[in-house]
Amino acid sequence: MRKLVVLSLFLLAVLAVLAVEPEYIVEPYTGRYGGTLFLSTTAGPKTLNPANAQETSSTNIIGWFLEQLVDFDKNGGIRGGQLAKSWEVSEDGRSYIFHIRKGLKWSDGHPFTAEDVYFSFAKIWTNPDNAGDTYDVITDDEGNPPTVELIDEYTVKITYNKPFAPGLRYVGSVDILPKHVLEEAVDNGTWLETWTVADIDKIVGMGPFIITEYTEGVRIVLERNPNYYRVDKEGNKLPYLDKIVYLIVPDLNAARLKFEAGEIDMYGPRAEEFPDLKEMADEKGWIVDFDGPTFGTQFVAFNYNTPDPVKRKWFRNVHFRRAVAYAVDRETINETLYNGLGTPQYGPVSAASPFYYPNLEDEYGFPYSLTMAKRELIEGGFSWDAEGNLIDSEGNKVEFILTTNAGNNVRETISNILVESLGKLGMKVTFTPIQFNTLVQKLVGTGDWEAVVIGLTGGVDPHGGSNVWRLDGGLHFWNYSPEVNENVDPNDYYVADWEKRIDEIFRKQVTEMDPQKRLELFWEFQKIAAENQPIVYLIQQLYMFAYSNKLHNVDPAAWGGMLWNAYAIWKE
Repeated sequence: MRKLVVLSLFLLAVLAVLAVEPEYIVEPYTGRYGGTLFLSTTAGPKTLNPANAQETSSTNIIGWFLEQLVDFDKNGGIRGGQLAKSWEVSEDGRSYIFHIRKGLKWSDGHPFTAEDVYFSFAKIWTNPDNAGDTYDVITDDEGNPPTVELIDEYTVKITYNKPFAPGLRYVGSVDILPKHVLEEAVDNGTWLETWTVADIDKIVGMGPFIITEYTEGVRIVLERNPNYYRVDKEGNKLPYLDKIVYLIVPDLNAARLKFEAGEIDMYGPRAEEFPDLKEMADEKGWIVDFDGPTFGTQFVAFNYNTPDPVKRKWFRNVHFRRAVAYAVDRETINETLYNGLGTPQYGPVSAASPFYYPNLEDEYGFPYSLTMAKRELIEGGFSWDAEGNLIDSEGNKVEFILTTNAGNNVRETISNILVESLGKLGMKVTFTPIQFNTLVQKLVGTGDWEAVVIGLTGGVDPHGGSNVWRLDGGLHFWNYSPEVNENVDPNDYYVADWEKRIDEIFRKQVTEMDPQKRLELFWEFQKIAAENQPIVYLIQQLYMFAYSNKLHNVDPAAWGGMLWNAYAIWKE
């Protein structure tokens, strides 16, 4: 018995020697544990699988439990490593060696190693059948993914056949997935059917919070990950909060009422609300302010492949789209809907991005002018009948359905303004808002839509829009290729020369290592997009925020929002 005791103690001593000291990230914060952060959303997640997620209702939730290799600050700059402690980039921009943090654990307690990184890249993100839209942003100009090499337990090498200019930002920002949980599904070909909203009990992550409950139409609950790998400056494990609860509300009006009643702790004000909320801030105990322009966009798009062949012809007509661009009174929208806290947008890149073409508005802007809109329509072969209805060259009245996501009051208001403006041009536009996830399914799935007011998230580097602008992109939804979407008729598929050139630019910029030449390529892209209006951009608002002063360590920014450092937020 004594020998057994001695032997046991000896083994424990050996294990203690062999145990790896966790390489945590030390954050410059202090705080208190406990509490629940209450937020709101108008739609629950459609999926919890990052390869299937194409809507913010899903990606916002996935972002809580999945982490990446590289860490970004609130303005989108690389501030250091996340799951990777450090890295090395080859001089020719072809290879990346990532050194993984040691001693970390997944939320279920399983060790995190470089095998998880290798698995994520080799089996999922570099496999076009598994990767979803992520494939578009990590492949080279010819659509080839990198090769992945597992060097040792804590080192992975990712290598391209040629220079990859977007490099660290995009290789380092793909989600890392748990091999021990998902390997079987990947091997048997059921990966894309896993991690549905019914699989909450199977979710394992490295993020600060793990989803534990989803009641459709009611709420989403996330709980603290006890194995999270960040600590505060005193060595205390983060996050501070116990839970995050999203209350699912019918629209933004309901969200505001819940914020005023203290039922939610944060709110993204609409511009027309901002002065009232600012005035009430001291009395209510709120922090209300704004930052610079956002990176996201609001736009109206037309379906080049809509089922009706007559409408397809209109929507593919550049003069029709330019006429719509001229018919948008952006200044009035800014003053009435955004309270002056916005700026007209004419192209696909935010003015907050260093890649923004500074003369875009002066050279390619479409200031409000019904006269210019009518000239474009005439040039495009349209005319008006005796009753003032706009008709095409074959005598068809121009009538179509415009939709957006129901409950987004801003987009609904913009849509109603568009209906009125286009009515002045003789168009009959029927506005029919629908539920967000249903709308997304129409856009990226069935193709059964005509016109939509919607937006896309943006980023610092336009390469992040490769899945939107490349012809084979998973979000090139206004003109999907038949290879991407089976609902597109290959016999009627049409791609204009300018659209082909944008595709060429997005492929060429990947290998262009000269920063100035790469910048000029993205300038050309913006000019082409503004000239041809494949997407008619509307207004880009300043980032406005409001939150309870019971919350601490909140550090809002246009890129990162109010939650970019939620692991450090604590609540009184």
